[in-house]
Amino acid sequence: MKNIYYIISFIICAGFIFTSCDDSTIELDPIGDTEAGFFQTEDQMTQAVLGVYQKVTFFYTFRGGQNNFLQGIWQLPSDDLTTEANHAYEFFSGLNGNNGQLNNFYRFSYQLISRANTLLEKIEENGTIAYENQPELRDYHRGEALFLRSWMYFRLWNTYGTAPLVKERIVALENAFPPNSQGTELLDQAINDLEEAAQLLPEIWDDANSGRVTRNSALGFRGKILVFRGTVAGDNTDFISAIQDFDAMNGVSLTANYGDNFNAAMENNEESLFEFQANNQSSMNNAFLDNDSFAVVGDIGAYYGQFARRPTWIGNAVYSATPSLINEFDKEDPRINYIFDMEPGLVTNVVKYIKDGNWTDAPGGANGSSRNNPRILRYADVLLLKAEAIVRSGGNLSDAITIINQIRERARMSVENGIPSPEPADYSLSGMDDNTVLDWIFKERRMELACEEGHRWYDLRRRHMAGEIDLLTWDFDSKRIDLEFEDYHVNFPLPEIEVIENENMNQNAGY
Repeated sequence: MKNIYYIISFIICAGFIFTSCDDSTIELDPIGDTEAGFFQTEDQMTQAVLGVYQKVTFFYTFRGGQNNFLQGIWQLPSDDLTTEANHAYEFFSGLNGNNGQLNNFYRFSYQLISRANTLLEKIEENGTIAYENQPELRDYHRGEALFLRSWMYFRLWNTYGTAPLVKERIVALENAFPPNSQGTELLDQAINDLEEAAQLLPEIWDDANSGRVTRNSALGFRGKILVFRGTVAGDNTDFISAIQDFDAMNGVSLTANYGDNFNAAMENNEESLFEFQANNQSSMNNAFLDNDSFAVVGDIGAYYGQFARRPTWIGNAVYSATPSLINEFDKEDPRINYIFDMEPGLVTNVVKYIKDGNWTDAPGGANGSSRNNPRILRYADVLLLKAEAIVRSGGNLSDAITIINQIRERARMSVENGIPSPEPADYSLSGMDDNTVLDWIFKERRMELACEEGHRWYDLRRRHMAGEIDLLTWDFDSKRIDLEFEDYHVNFPLPEIEVIENENMNQNAGY
């Protein structure tokens, strides 16, 4: 799948080119595909599905400038990573509705949702004729569209708190100005979509389609969102449902070695539930091209230059692990060697995805572009969320601790010399209370998932919203001395232009 889906021109969102009309041009046949003639075969529907996946690219590439890449939106606000650069979502001061990265994040999110909604519409309209040879693909494609749309709802909720809930393709002007979602509506819809997706998606894809989402992907992700909603809503039934989803998963397991999850040679492995399929273009990656262009394909690698100061002119826009994150680990925890470069005083001290190189061919590699897939959802994440759901639902604490110890055992075994480490040691299975075990879970989540997909910020955010922690007094361990967190910063500002042009939409409080 990595080798094909980023080079597809996505017909759904193709713009129509208009020229002046006269007798010599008005009757000409269109050049290339049009919507009316597309979505007619399994191959065309598959191209449309891959076009939805293709939009994921936009969240992980360099985007051509020091402050253009988007990863900081979910990586920097927490106490795991810090930078001296002027990224307002790290130090919270100066955030407003004109922030370029946040506005791009919003725009790309709705472009992906639009592609998914268009595909869902076309499956409904043309499904009986388009899937004559492979009828099972109709369910698979619908499940993929629902999954990817749900992923976007989840990210929107964790970024803005509220954003329009768009469930259908917008084709009429009167529907083009949807209002803000309320409360957990974005999560509610994602949970509903994923319930259906889990019934539609295949258990596994063949090797040629490795990396496409499966039934396990939907179950694991639905369980995750249920735990998030249950945390902020205080609804015990969400935790029970999450445990049921996690228990329904089959054929997934932790890798034998922790480092296998960040090695390009071990992508889409037994622990993986959803990855961005980064790639090396057939000739070379160009990090300065927009990969939605028709004439060229821009960067299709994943950008990790923020950890390696690539390109060199990004200057101080380098993400460093905070001392508090490094100090969270026992000194002999083997995970340290897969996450950090412990050379004293080193600014580029995070090596999680770049330890083994895997840069794309120049100029992409020089710009921090890598073939190594960001692992968006891993089974380790799911296991720790299951432990959390057990505790929060009043389940057996020893069951939750056993899960934490499973993660810690894998960590101990992730050594290069074959001799298991004594650390991290197992936690005791008895004599503990709920709060202690929850503290263990969040400590383990911080270590296990460090510097990946914003797990730490999303966890801090939901716990603050639930009143479990107070980020007003939190030590973010930032290099920025001007960091100033206020309650309203749990939601970032919506694009000001959207608020101005949409009379049904309101800006988030505080902005």
